[in-house]
Amino acid sequence: MQAKCFTVLIMIMLSTSTFFTVANEKIPENETTVFNETFSWQVMANVSAIYNPSLLKGQDQEDPFDYVRASLLLDVYYKGFFIQSNHRRASGLLQGSELGYQLIVTPDWEFDIISKTYISSYNPKDIIENANRDIPTLSNLKERSSGEGVGIRYSRYHRNSVFSVDFATLAPLSDANGWIVDIFYSYVLPYRNWDIYLNAGYTHYSEKVMDYYYGVNSDEITSARPFHKSDAGNRLQLELFAQHPISEKWSFSGGISHSYYSKSTIESPLVDTQHITQIMLGVIYVF
Repeated sequence: MQAKCFTVLIMIMLSTSTFFTVANEKIPENETTVFNETFSWQVMANVSAIYNPSLLKGQDQEDPFDYVRASLLLDVYYKGFFIQSNHRRASGLLQGSELGYQLIVTPDWEFDIISKTYISSYNPKDIIENANRDIPTLSNLKERSSGEGVGIRYSRYHRNSVFSVDFATLAPLSDANGWIVDIFYSYVLPYRNWDIYLNAGYTHYSEKVMDYYYGVNSDEITSARPFHKSDAGNRLQLELFAQHPISEKWSFSGGISHSYYSKSTIESPLVDTQHITQIMLGVIYVF
Protein backbone atom coordinates (compact mmCIF):
# COMPACT_ATOMS: atom_id res chain seq x y z
CA MET A 1 0.00 0.00 0.00
CA GLN A 2 2.77 2.45 0.94
CA ALA A 3 4.76 1.55 -2.19
CA LYS A 4 1.69 2.27 -4.36
CA CYS A 5 1.10 5.63 -2.64
CA PHE A 6 4.80 6.49 -2.98
CA THR A 7 4.50 5.93 -6.73
CA VAL A 8 1.44 8.21 -6.86
CA LEU A 9 3.39 10.90 -4.98
CA ILE A 10 6.24 10.75 -7.49
CA MET A 11 3.76 11.03 -10.38
CA ILE A 12 2.18 14.11 -8.78
CA MET A 13 5.63 15.68 -8.39
CA LEU A 14 6.49 15.03 -12.03
CA SER A 15 3.15 16.29 -13.33
CA THR A 16 3.32 19.55 -11.38
CA SER A 17 6.89 20.32 -12.46
CA THR A 18 5.66 21.68 -15.80
CA PHE A 19 3.63 24.40 -14.08
CA PHE A 20 6.32 25.84 -11.81
CA THR A 21 9.85 27.14 -12.22
CA VAL A 22 12.60 26.26 -9.78
CA ALA A 23 14.75 29.33 -9.26
CA ASN A 24 17.64 27.58 -7.53
CA GLU A 25 18.52 24.42 -5.61
CA LYS A 26 19.76 23.61 -2.13
CA ILE A 27 23.48 22.97 -1.96
CA PRO A 28 24.92 20.31 0.39
CA GLU A 29 28.55 19.27 0.66
CA ASN A 30 29.31 17.37 -2.57
CA GLU A 31 28.37 18.02 -6.17
CA THR A 32 28.71 15.98 -9.35
CA THR A 33 27.26 16.48 -12.83
CA VAL A 34 24.70 13.96 -14.09
CA PHE A 35 23.25 14.52 -17.57
CA ASN A 36 24.35 18.18 -17.36
CA GLU A 37 22.42 18.67 -14.12
CA THR A 38 23.85 19.29 -10.64
CA PHE A 39 23.57 16.30 -8.32
CA SER A 40 24.30 17.32 -4.71
CA TRP A 41 24.69 14.87 -1.86
CA GLN A 42 26.00 14.29 1.65
CA VAL A 43 26.18 11.09 3.68
CA MET A 44 26.70 11.09 7.45
CA ALA A 45 26.84 8.45 10.18
CA ASN A 46 25.30 9.29 13.54
CA VAL A 47 25.59 7.60 16.92
CA SER A 48 23.49 9.13 19.70
CA ALA A 49 22.33 8.43 23.22
CA ILE A 50 18.73 9.53 23.42
CA TYR A 51 16.45 10.07 26.39
CA ASN A 52 13.02 9.72 24.86
CA PRO A 53 10.21 9.24 27.41
CA SER A 54 6.68 8.46 26.33
CA LEU A 55 3.27 10.00 26.88
CA LEU A 56 1.85 6.51 27.50
CA LYS A 57 1.05 5.19 30.96
CA GLY A 58 3.46 2.56 32.23
CA GLN A 59 6.19 3.15 29.66
CA ASP A 60 8.96 4.15 32.05
CA GLN A 61 12.65 4.59 31.35
CA GLU A 62 14.58 4.00 34.55
CA ASP A 63 17.89 4.60 32.81
CA PRO A 64 17.59 8.01 31.12
CA PHE A 65 20.12 7.07 28.43
CA ASP A 66 19.15 3.44 27.83
CA TYR A 67 18.39 4.10 24.17
CA VAL A 68 21.33 4.31 21.74
CA ARG A 69 20.70 4.88 18.05
CA ALA A 70 23.11 4.40 15.16
CA SER A 71 21.93 5.57 11.77
CA LEU A 72 22.99 6.80 8.34
CA LEU A 73 21.85 10.31 7.42
CA LEU A 74 21.42 11.09 3.74
CA ASP A 75 20.95 14.44 2.02
CA VAL A 76 20.37 14.33 -1.75
CA TYR A 77 19.25 17.11 -4.15
CA TYR A 78 18.68 16.68 -7.89
CA LYS A 79 16.56 18.80 -10.26
CA GLY A 80 14.28 19.93 -7.44
CA PHE A 81 13.88 16.50 -5.86
CA PHE A 82 15.38 16.08 -2.39
CA ILE A 83 15.90 13.72 0.49
CA GLN A 84 17.03 15.56 3.62
CA SER A 85 17.76 14.51 7.18
CA ASN A 86 16.78 16.49 10.27
CA HIS A 87 20.20 16.26 11.89
CA ARG A 88 20.00 19.82 13.25
CA ARG A 89 17.07 19.02 15.56
CA ALA A 90 17.19 17.00 18.78
CA SER A 91 13.83 15.43 17.94
CA GLY A 92 14.50 15.18 14.20
CA LEU A 93 16.63 12.04 14.40
CA LEU A 94 13.63 10.09 15.69
CA GLN A 95 11.46 10.93 12.69
CA GLY A 96 13.83 9.98 9.85
CA SER A 97 14.39 11.80 6.57
CA GLU A 98 12.08 13.93 4.46
CA LEU A 99 11.28 13.31 0.80
CA GLY A 100 10.14 16.17 -1.36
CA TYR A 101 10.11 18.24 -4.50
CA GLN A 102 10.75 21.98 -4.80
CA LEU A 103 7.88 23.58 -6.69
CA ILE A 104 9.00 27.21 -6.33
CA VAL A 105 12.30 28.49 -4.94
CA THR A 106 13.29 32.14 -4.50
CA PRO A 107 16.03 33.72 -2.34
CA ASP A 108 13.42 34.60 0.30
CA TRP A 109 10.87 31.78 0.24
CA GLU A 110 10.19 28.27 -1.00
CA PHE A 111 7.16 26.09 -1.76
CA ASP A 112 7.53 22.29 -1.70
CA ILE A 113 5.68 19.01 -1.84
CA ILE A 114 6.80 17.09 1.24
CA SER A 115 6.50 13.55 2.62
CA LYS A 116 7.75 12.67 6.11
CA THR A 117 6.96 10.89 9.38
CA TYR A 118 5.02 13.28 11.62
CA ILE A 119 4.23 10.86 14.48
CA SER A 120 6.18 7.80 15.65
CA SER A 121 4.52 4.40 15.86
CA TYR A 122 4.13 2.34 19.01
CA ASN A 123 3.50 -1.35 19.57
CA PRO A 124 1.91 -2.06 23.00
CA LYS A 125 3.06 -5.69 22.91
CA ASP A 126 6.72 -4.69 22.47
CA ILE A 127 6.44 -2.03 25.19
CA ILE A 128 5.15 -4.63 27.68
CA GLU A 129 7.88 -7.12 26.72
CA ASN A 130 10.62 -4.50 27.10
CA ALA A 131 9.24 -3.42 30.48
CA ASN A 132 9.17 -7.08 31.59
CA ARG A 133 5.91 -6.48 33.47
CA ASP A 134 2.22 -6.17 32.82
CA ILE A 135 0.86 -2.76 31.81
CA PRO A 136 -2.96 -3.00 32.09
CA THR A 137 -3.68 0.11 30.00
CA LEU A 138 -1.66 -1.32 27.09
CA SER A 139 -2.46 -5.03 27.39
CA ASN A 140 -4.03 -6.37 24.13
CA LEU A 141 -4.18 -2.86 22.67
CA LYS A 142 -3.73 -2.74 18.89
CA GLU A 143 -0.49 -1.46 17.38
CA ARG A 144 -0.47 2.14 16.14
CA SER A 145 1.55 2.60 12.95
CA SER A 146 3.73 5.62 12.23
CA GLY A 147 2.08 8.79 10.93
CA GLU A 148 3.51 9.04 7.43
CA GLY A 149 2.14 12.18 5.83
CA VAL A 150 2.19 13.93 2.48
CA GLY A 151 1.46 17.59 1.98
CA ILE A 152 2.76 21.02 1.08
CA ARG A 153 5.33 23.19 2.87
CA TYR A 154 5.88 26.93 2.74
CA SER A 155 9.28 28.13 4.01
CA ARG A 156 10.33 31.73 4.58
CA TYR A 157 14.03 32.56 4.92
CA HIS A 158 15.54 35.40 6.89
CA ARG A 159 19.08 36.09 7.98
CA ASN A 160 20.14 33.15 10.22
CA SER A 161 16.57 31.88 10.51
CA VAL A 162 13.82 29.94 8.75
CA PHE A 163 10.06 29.78 9.29
CA SER A 164 8.04 26.93 7.78
CA VAL A 165 4.44 25.70 7.71
CA ASP A 166 3.39 22.17 6.69
CA PHE A 167 -0.18 21.25 5.71
CA ALA A 168 -0.21 17.45 5.54
CA THR A 169 -2.64 14.57 5.37
CA LEU A 170 -1.89 11.13 6.81
CA ALA A 171 -4.63 9.40 4.82
CA PRO A 172 -2.66 8.16 1.76
CA LEU A 173 0.36 6.71 3.60
CA SER A 174 -0.83 5.89 7.11
CA ASP A 175 -3.61 4.04 8.94
CA ALA A 176 -3.97 7.13 11.11
CA ASN A 177 -5.92 9.16 8.52
CA GLY A 178 -6.69 12.78 9.45
CA TRP A 179 -4.52 15.85 8.88
CA ILE A 180 -1.78 17.89 10.55
CA VAL A 181 -0.58 21.49 10.54
CA ASP A 182 3.06 21.75 11.59
CA ILE A 183 4.65 25.19 12.18
CA PHE A 184 8.38 25.48 12.87
CA TYR A 185 10.83 28.33 13.48
CA SER A 186 14.60 27.97 13.77
CA TYR A 187 17.26 30.60 14.49
CA VAL A 188 20.95 29.73 14.30
CA LEU A 189 23.31 31.59 16.62
CA PRO A 190 27.00 31.16 15.68
CA TYR A 191 29.31 31.33 18.71
CA ARG A 192 33.02 30.68 18.17
CA ASN A 193 33.08 27.16 16.66
CA TRP A 194 29.55 26.37 17.83
CA ASP A 195 26.33 26.49 15.84
CA ILE A 196 23.50 26.95 18.32
CA TYR A 197 19.94 26.44 17.06
CA LEU A 198 17.03 28.00 18.94
CA ASN A 199 13.90 26.23 17.73
CA ALA A 200 10.18 26.54 18.41
CA GLY A 201 7.24 24.61 16.98
CA TYR A 202 3.48 24.28 17.05
CA THR A 203 1.62 21.23 15.72
CA HIS A 204 -2.13 20.81 15.37
CA TYR A 205 -3.54 17.28 15.12
CA SER A 206 -7.02 16.70 13.74
CA GLU A 207 -9.59 14.66 15.66
CA LYS A 208 -8.97 11.53 13.53
CA VAL A 209 -5.23 11.66 14.19
CA MET A 210 -5.66 12.05 17.95
CA ASP A 211 -8.31 9.33 18.10
CA TYR A 212 -6.10 6.86 16.21
CA TYR A 213 -3.14 7.24 18.59
CA TYR A 214 -4.86 7.95 21.92
CA GLY A 215 -8.44 6.77 21.50
CA VAL A 216 -9.80 3.43 22.75
CA ASN A 217 -12.06 1.53 20.34
CA SER A 218 -15.08 -0.53 21.41
CA ASP A 219 -13.15 -3.79 20.84
CA GLU A 220 -10.25 -2.55 23.04
CA ILE A 221 -12.28 -1.81 26.19
CA THR A 222 -11.08 -3.37 29.46
CA SER A 223 -11.57 -2.56 33.16
CA ALA A 224 -8.34 -0.52 33.04
CA ARG A 225 -9.08 1.03 29.65
CA PRO A 226 -12.57 2.48 29.10
CA PHE A 227 -13.88 3.56 25.71
CA HIS A 228 -12.46 6.92 24.68
CA LYS A 229 -12.84 9.12 21.62
CA SER A 230 -10.21 11.85 21.43
CA ASP A 231 -10.79 15.41 20.33
CA ALA A 232 -8.41 17.43 18.16
CA GLY A 233 -5.23 18.47 19.96
CA ASN A 234 -1.98 20.36 19.66
CA ARG A 235 1.63 20.40 20.81
CA LEU A 236 3.93 23.31 21.68
CA GLN A 237 7.67 22.61 21.44
CA LEU A 238 10.81 24.52 22.48
CA GLU A 239 14.24 23.22 21.60
CA LEU A 240 17.92 24.04 22.05
CA PHE A 241 20.35 22.23 19.76
CA ALA A 242 24.11 22.70 19.24
CA GLN A 243 26.83 21.35 16.97
CA HIS A 244 30.60 21.65 17.38
CA PRO A 245 33.30 20.32 15.01
CA ILE A 246 35.76 17.90 16.60
CA SER A 247 37.85 17.39 13.47
CA GLU A 248 37.47 17.71 9.71
CA LYS A 249 35.14 14.68 9.60
CA TRP A 250 33.73 14.45 13.12
CA SER A 251 31.38 16.77 14.99
CA PHE A 252 29.60 16.71 18.33
CA SER A 253 25.86 17.33 18.52
CA GLY A 254 23.54 17.69 21.46
CA GLY A 255 20.16 19.08 22.25
CA ILE A 256 17.18 19.24 24.56
CA SER A 257 13.56 19.52 23.49
CA HIS A 258 10.49 20.11 25.66
CA SER A 259 6.95 19.50 24.40
CA TYR A 260 3.65 20.47 25.98
CA TYR A 261 0.48 18.71 24.77
CA SER A 262 -3.09 20.02 24.98
CA LYS A 263 -5.73 18.89 27.47
CA SER A 264 -7.33 16.56 24.93
CA THR A 265 -4.19 14.38 25.12
CA ILE A 266 -4.14 13.86 28.89
CA GLU A 267 -7.87 13.02 28.84
CA SER A 268 -7.03 9.70 27.14
CA PRO A 269 -6.86 6.66 29.48
CA LEU A 270 -3.67 5.68 27.61
CA VAL A 271 -1.78 8.87 28.45
CA ASP A 272 0.09 9.71 31.66
CA THR A 273 1.45 13.23 31.13
CA GLN A 274 1.17 16.41 29.07
CA HIS A 275 4.90 17.21 29.26
CA ILE A 276 7.75 15.41 27.48
CA THR A 277 11.45 16.31 27.59
CA GLN A 278 13.82 14.68 25.09
CA ILE A 279 17.64 14.80 25.37
CA MET A 280 20.12 13.79 22.70
CA LEU A 281 23.94 13.59 22.83
CA GLY A 282 25.95 12.15 19.95
CA VAL A 283 28.59 12.38 17.26
CA ILE A 284 28.27 12.72 13.49
CA TYR A 285 30.80 11.51 10.93
CA VAL A 286 30.69 13.08 7.45
CA PHE A 287 31.86 10.82 4.61
